[in-house]
Amino acid sequence: MSECLFCRILAGDTAASVVHEDDQALVMLDLYPVRPGHVLIIPKQHVARVEELSAAQLGHLVNLAQRLIRAERAVADSTGGSAPKGHNLLINDGAAAGQHVPHLHLHVIPREGPGDRPALALAWLTRLFGQVRRSARRERLDRMAGLLREHFPSA
Repeated sequence: MSECLFCRILAGDTAASVVHEDDQALVMLDLYPVRPGHVLIIPKQHVARVEELSAAQLGHLVNLAQRLIRAERAVADSTGGSAPKGHNLLINDGAAAGQHVPHLHLHVIPREGPGDRPALALAWLTRLFGQVRRSARRERLDRMAGLLREHFPSA
């Protein structure tokens, strides 16, 4: 589906900051993150809604989220940074639920706690306006993807 942004990324026609790829899914950093480390996990099969995936496929996406969270902790340990205190796992199922790209995707959003809510809310409201300095953003995301990739558990 050439009109689908995520299908174009999967085909290699559009750039992405990839953390992990396997035969079923792709894990990449969100170009317009609401928090640093905001990741999207997309199935390689083009489906728009949750009910179009099998339980095994959906389970695989959640397994990748678990592995990503482990990688974030490992990166924090190796760099002396602080690991996120929690994560939001979010699927917007359909346009009425706020799904902007009609290809199912699981958001994994690192959280620091209740104090990050105002910044998170503002980021959700303004995230798609961030067309400025796109190349600098991509460089930052690629560096972060490299660190996560280096620490991504094999299973």
